[in-house]
Amino acid sequence: MLLATMVGIILLVFLSFVVLLSFASLSDTKVIVSENSILKLDLNRVFYERVEDNPFASINPISGQTNNGLGLNQIREVLKQAKSDPKISGIYLNGGIPMAGHATLTEFRNALVDFKESGKFIFGYTELLTQKGLYITSIADSTLVNPEGFVEWKGLSASVSYYQEALNKLGLKPEVLRATGNKFKSAVEPYLRQTMSDENRLQLDALIGSVWGTYLEDIGAARNISKDNLNALADDYALTNPEIAHKNGLIDGIAYYDEVLDVLVDKTGAKSARRLKFIGFEKYRASYDTDRSGSRDNKIAVIIAQGDIVGGDGGEYSIGSERISKAIRKARNNEDVKAVVLRVNSPGGSALASEVIWREMDLTRQEKPVVASMGDLAASGGYYISCYADTIVAHPNTITGSIGAFGLFMTGEELMHDKLGINIETVSTNKYGDLGTFDRALTDSEKAILIASVDKIYGTFKERVATGRNMSIEMVDSLGQGRVWSGKDALDRGLVDVLGGLDDAIEIAKNMAGLDDDYSVVEYPKLEDPIARLIKELGGDIETRMIKNKLGEFSRYVDLLEKTKSMQGFQTRLEYDLVID
Repeated sequence: MLLATMVGIILLVFLSFVVLLSFASLSDTKVIVSENSILKLDLNRVFYERVEDNPFASINPISGQTNNGLGLNQIREVLKQAKSDPKISGIYLNGGIPMAGHATLTEFRNALVDFKESGKFIFGYTELLTQKGLYITSIADSTLVNPEGFVEWKGLSASVSYYQEALNKLGLKPEVLRATGNKFKSAVEPYLRQTMSDENRLQLDALIGSVWGTYLEDIGAARNISKDNLNALADDYALTNPEIAHKNGLIDGIAYYDEVLDVLVDKTGAKSARRLKFIGFEKYRASYDTDRSGSRDNKIAVIIAQGDIVGGDGGEYSIGSERISKAIRKARNNEDVKAVVLRVNSPGGSALASEVIWREMDLTRQEKPVVASMGDLAASGGYYISCYADTIVAHPNTITGSIGAFGLFMTGEELMHDKLGINIETVSTNKYGDLGTFDRALTDSEKAILIASVDKIYGTFKERVATGRNMSIEMVDSLGQGRVWSGKDALDRGLVDVLGGLDDAIEIAKNMAGLDDDYSVVEYPKLEDPIARLIKELGGDIETRMIKNKLGEFSRYVDLLEKTKSMQGFQTRLEYDLVID
């Protein structure tokens, strides 16, 4: 009763909060942008493909703190608006710790490069500048760092966490079933080994080498530093103070915040630092009509698919087969939609859910042009749902491929019998009636049955890719076996057609549909109603959220355990805990 009362009070408080803010929003006046304003972009944020259009989505109901993520779609939109807005004199990039994948960083950086064509300034300042922050701010007219801060320039590494000993201590045994020949399908390695396999080390070395090459090329061109010198600096100064970074050309100087304001006064011609007019990202976006529609009759549908591929509806940050399939059908059946762009940012997931989405892609491409645009990840199931597109567009740093399949079943015979002293007796009508039960390991004959099922999934996957990419099964198998590729390497091998971002994919779709410049872009699926989303969040697992709030940055291991439970069954997934930094 006490718990029920507490939960009821919490719900009442939050719903009252919602109602009050809803009424308050009705009286909001439209934001007016002052002349000679500086658009302020905070880089110390998490970046997604898009974020929920929900003022409460970023509020942690346990801690009360906010986690303001930014959508890449919003960034592109805002920068295009600011580029042509005479009231915006330039951009101030505040901070240097962007939390995003490398392909997302490239899209963000390219949008800033496009903004610079207006002749307006871009100025960056931070106390801590990571490599990702340096990649973004390297195109700024000037980048300054606090004298007591630091600049990170150390090269990239790829880390994978392994759990074999931990599972042994818990008495859990993973029953892993890799498709035959899938020697690169490393999603299962953390459960089987305590060290990295030679095959995984080979593919990760090639992957981070490709990403690092992009860093060297882009930063070197922007800062006028050769690749050899950049590599030498990484070897000599892993964590360097700003003076050394300035001396070697990585940044333009060191300064305190008040000195930064003086520089901005000079750039804008303001009378004093107090007269500088900053406007934040969200406030600026609220100042103009975000409906940038062109023709109502000629539309290009952009279908946002981000997160793990799962059965059912999923959510904004997971690719539910029913939700995304419905979105593809709506775009296909809408006569005003002349072309479809599938924007994928996913490590893959359920093999069955991937097949369900693939079917809708196949039906759609028979009626209108379909282009796939790959973000940070379009691996395994993420590639599965992309492979039937007429054109596949990826960034050089996109992680893709991983064409393979596996099955994962956790058994706890030792945990149940030896550690907990629990004995389970089972009566079955047939030989395999208790196949997959938790309290015993799989027999050899059961493993053979399940591996045959995994091989069938891998065979279907290869057929899909072979048809979609006009390759032989043998060629697909040589590129598959679970191996991951960077977008650049995938292009060389025919798995990708064009290197570029979402804007490039939309332009290709426009040309394929024979449209002129009078067209509009519409996003699917429709974002969930904010109030409904808040109620759903409040009704979620409060205990889990409290634990994750306490764990902070280590909460990703809780997510990993949750994902492990969802991975029971057959998967087309790149899902080891890979961190490239």
